[in-house]
Amino acid sequence: MVADAIERARAYAEAGADGLFAPGLVNITLIARLAEASPLPLNIMVGDGTSPLRVLAEHGVARVSYGPGPYLIAMKALEEPARAASV
Repeated sequence: MVADAIERARAYAEAGADGLFAPGLVNITLIARLAEASPLPLNIMVGDGTSPLRVLAEHGVARVSYGPGPYLIAMKALEEPARAASV
């Protein structure tokens, strides 16, 4: 699958893309392979099971995304006070 992602990254770069987003990739060895071979800066979605940001950066990750995680946590924290206020 990494070989396919590298091939797509090359095609994206030729088409003018300025980055490669690989959500769901958590294996640091595969991340490093993709970052090294990709002609584009690599963006990884972080979450449970993802290496620390320092490690990702050391292995070539240019950018990280958090997806909906922080938003969902914030909404959950506001749920109880909102319910209490509506009583």
